Amino acid sequence: MKLVYKGSVKDLYQQGDALFFEYSNRYSIFDWGEMPDEIPLKGQALASMAASFFEYLSAQGFGSHYIAATSPTSIQVQPVQVLRPNWKNGKYDYSMYADRPTSTLVPLEVIFRRFLGQGNSLEGRLKRNPSYLADLGLDQIPTAANSFDPALIEVSTKLETSDRYLTRSEITDMNVLSDAEFKAMREQTQAIVRLLEKLFSSFGVKLWDGKLEFAFGKEGSSGQRDLLLVDSIGPDELRLTYEGLPLSKEFLRQLYSDSSWSQAVKKSKEMAAERKSQDWKGICQNELKEQPLPLTKEQIEVSSLLYQALANEVASTVGRSKPFAEEMNLKAWHRKVQELEGKTR
Repeated sequence: MKLVYKGSVKDLYQQGDALFFEYSNRYSIFDWGEMPDEIPLKGQALASMAASFFEYLSAQGFGSHYIAATSPTSIQVQPVQVLRPNWKNGKYDYSMYADRPTSTLVPLEVIFRRFLGQGNSLEGRLKRNPSYLADLGLDQIPTAANSFDPALIEVSTKLETSDRYLTRSEITDMNVLSDAEFKAMREQTQAIVRLLEKLFSSFGVKLWDGKLEFAFGKEGSSGQRDLLLVDSIGPDELRLTYEGLPLSKEFLRQLYSDSSWSQAVKKSKEMAAERKSQDWKGICQNELKEQPLPLTKEQIEVSSLLYQALANEVASTVGRSKPFAEEMNLKAWHRKVQELEGKTR
């Protein structure tokens, strides 16, 4: 197989006309890209969960780029082209989407929020830009205690060096999708959120928020293109908790949250925005002299168990075989986290 694209977490391979996602043990947080160490068996867990979720949602009528699981760490997917916006005169140019391409990635991420919680970014962003309230259908700034039913939906960029949230007028100006397609994307997101929330609650997990990605499928007689779920669905895309503990990539983020590196990442992004530069990572490394340190052995073991336990629970719930030993379960993970926290106090 030929390597087509190497991502921070998964790689894209081609064999003839077939495309495959190969999930690695790498992880990425804060938009950094590949971190200095790996989480054993993470790739196998992510591949299992991707297959479980796509097959489950397909049975509920939602199309995706997923074709089949092909190995313990890979799935076959339908090819979609990726049109990357060009950086021109200090901003991104999306004019190539004006031709309404099909079988093409939508260059947007759809972020949904059922609950806010402490440390959410939304409160601060709304305080800085109260006019954004109207875009979200809100009449006042929510607090960490707020929940949303139906889910609150935001949209951010997907193919830029740093994700940025978009207002409705900005989305219109990008001319990436029609009003009808935008409405359909929101409606599909709400329906998928309801299904995922029901699935997770069946084994005691709370779904807080997450992101979904879509591709344009075929164009119908109405001129509206179908929307297909793409990328992946799992704990790297969703924020979950189990008995009050983060059960997703948020767990990895919290391991680094008090580090000088994480503070430098935030500062370097602000500096890059002021300079209208894409290279915030270069600023962090070369000017602020910061980069992430490896995790400890205990942190890696607990992180690996997180992915294995969740993959087992999801597979069992949707009727697939568990990919890992029976003892890899959420109760065992919860005990290990408590032991780890006891050692670090």
